[in-house]
Amino acid sequence: MYERFYGLREKPFTLSPDPSYLFMSPKHENVYTHLRYAVVENKGFVVITGEIGSGKTTLINYLLARIRGAVRVAYVYNTTVSPSQFLKLVARELEIPVETQDKVGIFEALNQFLLREYAAGRRVILIVDEAQNLSLSTLEEIRLISNLETQKEPLWQIILVGQPELRRKLEHPSLKQLVQRVTVYCHLEPLDLEETKAYVRHRLRVAGAKREDLFTEEALEAVYRYSRGIPRLINLICDTALVYGFADGIPRIGADLIETVVEDRRQSGLFFEPAETAGEISSPEAGDLVSRVRDLEQRVRVLEALVGELSERLEFCRSLEKEWREILKNLLSFVNIKSSVTAERKCHPNCKGKMSPPS
Repeated sequence: MYERFYGLREKPFTLSPDPSYLFMSPKHENVYTHLRYAVVENKGFVVITGEIGSGKTTLINYLLARIRGAVRVAYVYNTTVSPSQFLKLVARELEIPVETQDKVGIFEALNQFLLREYAAGRRVILIVDEAQNLSLSTLEEIRLISNLETQKEPLWQIILVGQPELRRKLEHPSLKQLVQRVTVYCHLEPLDLEETKAYVRHRLRVAGAKREDLFTEEALEAVYRYSRGIPRLINLICDTALVYGFADGIPRIGADLIETVVEDRRQSGLFFEPAETAGEISSPEAGDLVSRVRDLEQRVRVLEALVGELSERLEFCRSLEKEWREILKNLLSFVNIKSSVTAERKCHPNCKGKMSPPS
């Protein structure tokens, strides 16, 4: 649409996690180094957190594209599931037929699969995206499957990727054993101002831009101010600004156009502002208020996780109730039959313990 007008080969600010556009800031480099070390050295359990749109998925896709050797990857992103449903999703990703099996059967099939892959010299990596949505019981199930290992090393690697809420959820007392198995933990921080400027220029360069100063310095500062250095929001603002600039025939994007883009997105309700964007919070009272709000949010998330776990337990109890009802029904049926036989024997006292033949 605007590519020819701005001398671009393709759109530079798409929202898809394209590894070819990865901007390796010092923050990304740090996380990538730790992640690569964990994968290459087969360190087992890895946790990566970061804000929404910070580039976690892009970084992992970049790493997977560079892993050498035979590797099987299971990618699970549907995380609002029960423990048994989660196991089935993992098995389906690894093409293990388990549809008719119970949880014990799935666990055994998974173990046998991993042993075969290990014997064949193939690596297996499980990536769980949006892991902050996992219930406490499902996280405990992940801990159990992470125990599948040889005497020397784990049979596979598990990488949990999620928003900062994941770290807070892992602080729950019931997950101490899981946390103890985490060998590598990294948090991907947003970009700072200079990194944001370099990020925009980098993507323009990859897209074939003839000029990297397509955005003025003031425009880049405005982009950072409203995005807080989160790559997805940077892409959203810059892409929309190029659309507006093309529509109005503006050859270079200035700060006023960025202001217009953000205001229009706000009015339409389609712009998510990171914390503290709408006005700097500088007073101690305001800072204390933010701290209290965040603390309450954390408590709410923990309560939500507990409610989810209690719901699963309630569902389990209901299934047990059905089984017990069936058992009780069978027992009552047996008692009724026995009573009927006893009564028939009393009606034939000469049978000496044997039933009279039918007439």
